[in-house]
Amino acid sequence: MIDELVVAPGRQAELVRADDAEVVFAGYGITAPEYQWDDFKDVDVRGKVLMVMNSDPADDPALFAGKTRLYYGRWSYKYEEAARRGARGVIIIHTTPSAGYPWQVVKSSWSGEKFELPSAGEPRVDLRSWVTEDTAKTIAVLGGQNLDALRALAEKRDFRPVPLGVTLSLELRSKLRRLTTANILGLLPGTDPSAEWLVITAHHDHLGIREPQNARAKAAGDKIHNGALDNASGVAALLSLAEALHAAGPAPRRSILFAAVSAEESGLLGSEYFCAHPPVPAGRLAANINIDGINIWGPTRDVTLSGMGKSSIDGFVKKAAAEQKRRVEGDPFLDKGFFYRSDQFNFARIGVPALYLGSGTDFIGRPPGWGRERKEEYEHLNYHQPSDQIDESWNLAGAVDDLRLLVTVAMRIADTRDLPAWKPGDEFEAARKKALEAITH
Repeated sequence: MIDELVVAPGRQAELVRADDAEVVFAGYGITAPEYQWDDFKDVDVRGKVLMVMNSDPADDPALFAGKTRLYYGRWSYKYEEAARRGARGVIIIHTTPSAGYPWQVVKSSWSGEKFELPSAGEPRVDLRSWVTEDTAKTIAVLGGQNLDALRALAEKRDFRPVPLGVTLSLELRSKLRRLTTANILGLLPGTDPSAEWLVITAHHDHLGIREPQNARAKAAGDKIHNGALDNASGVAALLSLAEALHAAGPAPRRSILFAAVSAEESGLLGSEYFCAHPPVPAGRLAANINIDGINIWGPTRDVTLSGMGKSSIDGFVKKAAAEQKRRVEGDPFLDKGFFYRSDQFNFARIGVPALYLGSGTDFIGRPPGWGRERKEEYEHLNYHQPSDQIDESWNLAGAVDDLRLLVTVAMRIADTRDLPAWKPGDEFEAARKKALEAITH
């Protein structure tokens, strides 16, 4: 069934099941008061299985930042909101545009053993599932519905959940085991012990050994998901930054914490744990710089900034890029929601302004569009596949430029008297205010 459906238990239990649970189409599964948007209205979905679209409404630029993916569009949000409403389970409809990656990534990421932090009693659904678009259409047809028509209704504020006239019975048996992993931390002390800390992160995990999900990897018989770009390259960059900042001369005012975090591929778990148990209060974390992959295709005229416009960190990046005679561009793949897909997101959730740098797409000596094509090619062929391994074609000249930029940005953030801040009205501004208030009492 993995070619059509993946399903995993949502609870840390050896047995979870659904018996004739009603399946309800719940649009995007979003409740967003700031946009006057509620896909649930007054409908009670307790005990039901929700079939929902990935992503968020994108047709109106005044809603959900238009084409820009917000956290409301992430699959993890769908499960969380359904759990808060008491739903039994969630079926997410996969399409490549709405997920930001092909079905093979769902298969490789959701097959095999799953990892989570120990449950702390938070609301959870029993069943977490993805289905292909064709399978979702079949489910709708079983109840006499048309999926395309339902999706069209869900683009409007007045949408209400639609019972599909279909029930689901499912039993999942699991073996539970407790494992220990680690976030690996190193501190470069600053000159002012009372100052805030800058945290620089990269994740040191990948998917391990599991069945490949594309034809090339299957033909090669390779099951080892090496994770060379995602994210051994990021860890190498983290170590290079630590070495460079240590050798840069007098220590900056703020301390710099280097954190190689674990279990990012299992749901940002290492950074989630770090942010739930920070070594200093969240209000004393000045900023986060996260590295999830480096530029392997050569030097660029630009550098891309995921989440550009969200915080004052933009100014540090623009100044350093200008000194390299490069320009700063926003994320060219806004619809993929990259800001919410790596470890910087957990820092943002506790209010810490976060930087997630991309490699740029305007490659020197290459025709227009070449950089975007390389990134899309990597996503299609190598992302979360055994073929993500070091290749003789890698050109790290652009990565060196990016790391030099990050050294400059890190040193200036660590030395400035001003505290980086979210822009007024940003979705994470309230969390920052709460964190700062907590250290003033």
